[in-house]
Amino acid sequence: MRLRFAPSPTGYLHIGGGTVTPGDYMSETTEGGLMAKNGYQIDFDYNYMFNYGIGIGGNIEYNNFKLNKDKFFEYSGADKMWVKGGYSSTKFGLNILANMPIVIVKEGFAVNLYGEFNAGIRSFSIPDIDLEYNPIFNKYVEVTYRSRGNTMGYLGYSAGLQFLFAERFGINVSYNAVLPSRHSIKYSVRKFDAFEELTEDENYLNNYLDHTGLQFGIMFIFGK
Repeated sequence: MRLRFAPSPTGYLHIGGGTVTPGDYMSETTEGGLMAKNGYQIDFDYNYMFNYGIGIGGNIEYNNFKLNKDKFFEYSGADKMWVKGGYSSTKFGLNILANMPIVIVKEGFAVNLYGEFNAGIRSFSIPDIDLEYNPIFNKYVEVTYRSRGNTMGYLGYSAGLQFLFAERFGINVSYNAVLPSRHSIKYSVRKFDAFEELTEDENYLNNYLDHTGLQFGIMFIFGK
């Protein structure tokens, strides 16, 4: 086994996905959280590697967390509930990457230990929720929640292993995270009373939106 740094600039496209776990303030297991369940992520990443294992690139990532419907239904006190979608976020970020290739057994196969720092902007949406109440016990008989446009910054990182074959393609496994930061999530509330009079309010949640995840993917290498 010996260390070897990339001798020439290399670009690679990474396509991956995996599981994500919401942070404490989003999680269904936390009292007062957003009742989000574990979800999934899809990731597209392109990096251009310079000599000595340093690179820069761009990233698009989609995350989705389903709502714990049973817990929210109990919390709402409604008689009926309909939910569409989940908590979703799309990220557009820039990457700074560092890796250390290790050649094992023979030329053409390498294992990279790597770390990546991400910074950019993200959208965030809440599920569409419709509630129906008994007019005997509640002033409003229909209440709906809808997400508004939400854009915010984020910082994150990932670290893991890349397994490269013939300097043309590879697979990877990594741990990734979005760092905790508090943001306001805008949404609208529409309420109909028994006389079909409408009340509409704009509201927001103020919460931390961090998460962690495990990611698996494939890589296509260019420029070798």
